[in-house]
Amino acid sequence: MLRPCAPPGVPRLRRDRATGALVETVSDGKVPSSYRDGKWAGMKGWRDVVPSSEHVEQWRRWPDPNWCLVTGKIGVFDLDIKIPPTETGPAADRAKQFIADIKAAIARAVGVAVERLPVRWRDNSTSCAVFVRLTRPVDKDNRKFVDPEGSKHLVEFLAAGQQVVVAGIHTSGVHLHCSLLDTPFSALPLLDPEDLGRAFDEISAAAARLGYAVPASKQKVAGAIGAPYTPGDAVLRAVMARRSEWVPSVVPVVPGDHQEWRVSSAELDRDLEEDLSIYPDGIFDHGTERKHSPASLICEFGNVDEAGDITFGGSPIYGPDFAVAGEIGTDLMRPTEREALTWLCRQLAGDQFPEFDDGVTWKSALPIVARAVGLRWTALVATRWFEYGVGDEPAAWGLEKLVEQADTLSAMEAINPAAFAQLDFWHEVDLRQIVDDRRAAVAAEVPVAETPAVLEPAGDDLQEPLDIFAQDDPADLSTLPPNCLPEMLHRWVRSESRRKGTPESFAAIAAVAVASAAIGASARIQIRKFDTGFTQPAGLWACIIAAPGSAKSPIIKAAEKPLRSLDAEWHRVWKLEHDMWEMANQAYKSRRKDAPPPGPEPIQRRCVVDDVTLEKQVQLHAHNPRGLLRAPDELMSLFGSLGAYKRSGDGDRSQALRLFDGSAISVDRVNGGSIRADSALMTVIASSQPLKIAEIARNLGADGMLQRFTFILDDGVDRNGIDEPPDEAAAAAYAKAIQMLASNQPADGTPIRMAPEAQIAFDAAAEQIARLKNAPGLSTAWQGHVAKFGMILPRIVLVFHGLEAAFRSSGSLPPTVALGTVEKAVSFGRFVLRHSMAFYSRYFESNTEAADARGVAGYLLTKPDRATLSRRMIYDARTELRDRRRLFAAMAELETATWVSVNKRDQDGPSEWRVNARIHQRFEAQAAREKADRASRRKAIAAAGEARKWVNSDKLSGGGSHDE
Repeated sequence: MLRPCAPPGVPRLRRDRATGALVETVSDGKVPSSYRDGKWAGMKGWRDVVPSSEHVEQWRRWPDPNWCLVTGKIGVFDLDIKIPPTETGPAADRAKQFIADIKAAIARAVGVAVERLPVRWRDNSTSCAVFVRLTRPVDKDNRKFVDPEGSKHLVEFLAAGQQVVVAGIHTSGVHLHCSLLDTPFSALPLLDPEDLGRAFDEISAAAARLGYAVPASKQKVAGAIGAPYTPGDAVLRAVMARRSEWVPSVVPVVPGDHQEWRVSSAELDRDLEEDLSIYPDGIFDHGTERKHSPASLICEFGNVDEAGDITFGGSPIYGPDFAVAGEIGTDLMRPTEREALTWLCRQLAGDQFPEFDDGVTWKSALPIVARAVGLRWTALVATRWFEYGVGDEPAAWGLEKLVEQADTLSAMEAINPAAFAQLDFWHEVDLRQIVDDRRAAVAAEVPVAETPAVLEPAGDDLQEPLDIFAQDDPADLSTLPPNCLPEMLHRWVRSESRRKGTPESFAAIAAVAVASAAIGASARIQIRKFDTGFTQPAGLWACIIAAPGSAKSPIIKAAEKPLRSLDAEWHRVWKLEHDMWEMANQAYKSRRKDAPPPGPEPIQRRCVVDDVTLEKQVQLHAHNPRGLLRAPDELMSLFGSLGAYKRSGDGDRSQALRLFDGSAISVDRVNGGSIRADSALMTVIASSQPLKIAEIARNLGADGMLQRFTFILDDGVDRNGIDEPPDEAAAAAYAKAIQMLASNQPADGTPIRMAPEAQIAFDAAAEQIARLKNAPGLSTAWQGHVAKFGMILPRIVLVFHGLEAAFRSSGSLPPTVALGTVEKAVSFGRFVLRHSMAFYSRYFESNTEAADARGVAGYLLTKPDRATLSRRMIYDARTELRDRRRLFAAMAELETATWVSVNKRDQDGPSEWRVNARIHQRFEAQAAREKADRASRRKAIAAAGEARKWVNSDKLSGGGSHDE
């Protein structure tokens, strides 16, 4: 597994791709190399070398090589957390704690003590590597982190076919230390691939607790969007599912069962740093930073002979922005897209498959490529949304109809594999055999053109355009959807909202937050079906945003009243006990002969606290492990008391973030010593004003603090409270439920789980929510909120589960959450997310690309007769987009939203785009607003011009006075 590397700083020869000549570079000490005739050069095929004893003896004689390990049977966690060991202060302490937490997570994943982990390190850096033995091949993975100071860090898992230096000298001149070299292979800690994801989840959670931000990863393949897939994505996935039948002919890759096939730039014979990845649902070139269709991959790397056979032809020469600029040799014949598609389909369906016509593209060929993998395009289009008549659903079909509808079943399996698998489970008939037989028959047929009417319209392949203006968001953010709350709670919400003159949303979020505080850490919900260690408590962070005088505080006070009443009763009881203890203590201190020891001082039980410092709050948590409610009138005051609002308060901020997780927390006292709480869960229900929350958003940004909150916005409707009696039954039931939840004894530690059907519904909702991360036009802060909603939604489920049990007067929480409870919680979660989208649209700037894309989109809506859009047209309409990189980024957003598709390219990149005609029907109302807005701006400019003439009118008349 070891290979020699040229030591850092020495000359090393490599072959220049453009000229084919050997050129001299300076070694970085990391690349496997050979030494011959006094010179270091690249080691060809170093991944596949099987070292013999002669190799080893020869390598030992080479001058001071570094040594690298080829990963595969051994995997490596590479911890690139760069803080100099000599640095001190909060940032250094945070980094060192993060590294300790990462090692602890790895140790738990492999089941050994941290001290037994084989590690490579050096004395002048905190960066290090941890080695594990793999039970089977696994894909490369990584997580990126950004600390509060803005520095970027990386934790990477190096998998099959990569290398890591384990001995020698670093480029800084410091020697590397490595305990791996003293560890027998059989003694290495063993990692199962399933535990890798769990380890990364723990690492990400540790990062969040310490205040690191986790940037959203880029979507690399089309299939990452998730089911139900579009017909085009379904065909792509079907082609990639059979990648072993054609990919190895095009690029030098060894097929395997692992998800990601990596082809290094060295194997592609190109001078780029990153690899090419072949996934089961698409292709992404990390070197050129672009996606490939199967056809474009074949065109870029293939070589076609006279017989039409295609083999690997090496990499082309890349120019600026990684555009193909030429070839290294003149004997290469790159296939055209027609030749590539013909060859591909014949590999998949046989030599009887006919040739494609000239001018064909991957997108235009999709209906025919579908036939090569046994799918009918018409069935894919018709089946996408699974709409069937009542009583005629596929689950009710008999054997005869199942065989008759084999094309539909085949399309269902391609469009939504999970839905098909569920259908297959319920049917006694082997549906997969029916699908396999049908696909084989369709692939054997000679394809003919399918009826154009069934193809997706608007330019033969452009799908329904996505809304990038967020105009589909409900204008009314105040009215709750039906069946989104437990019935008795909904009655209380309706009554209090009418009496206080607020939207129902205010009362709902206040009550749900208070209920979450009542449960606190006394119960936890298991999020995944089999992962008993991945749980969440109930505490939520919520904030109502509205102008002064909107009755925010009265509705919050009404919601928290039962909890404050219970807190007051606990205080009264404690006061009596404490007064008695104080008397006994004083008697004992006065050394009265008959005075026994007073015993331990009574601890005050609390569930609500007001304005306290972080140090004091941690002390209260130590005595109240189930959690505490904070309900400040203004959110800014909460941040101030916790030290989280200070720009320099990074340490305080990371501590405050721990209060969301409910994990252990320690605070050092000013005068020495420390306070520790093993469970510190804080629930928040607060309010704020638009101007103040805008200031908070500017200062806290996307560091994870605000992203843990659910924000409810005012709808701007003026309301007056109605003087009417309260719903006494609902108020009594609500108060009893809150106090019962707060008084319940904590469970035995076994997490509450969802029933199987409830887990399926929850997982489906979580998957949909995760997709919202890529909602066009929203900021990176929104992406952080979507990530955190994975912790918020299960808490809502737990709260609803507790409330429904309490409304039934159940003494304790049942161990299983029912489907109906999850459905209510998901409905409420959707409602909250609509507010979240409005909040992040209003208070956080969208990225530049999204803003530019909306500008171009608005321009297109005012030009309904324009079928294509050139760079020149965009330059004339929006001068700021004459920056080509900015232009391409904006147009890429529109391509993703299927507003346009690239129609022509030149040496600089896309030069013309085809416009999706559907935008003019889909966004007719937006088009009217755009036209009216542009007309209004033109009118205002004209009026300003007239006013300017008036200002200068005395100059135009020669400056004379009327009196003269």
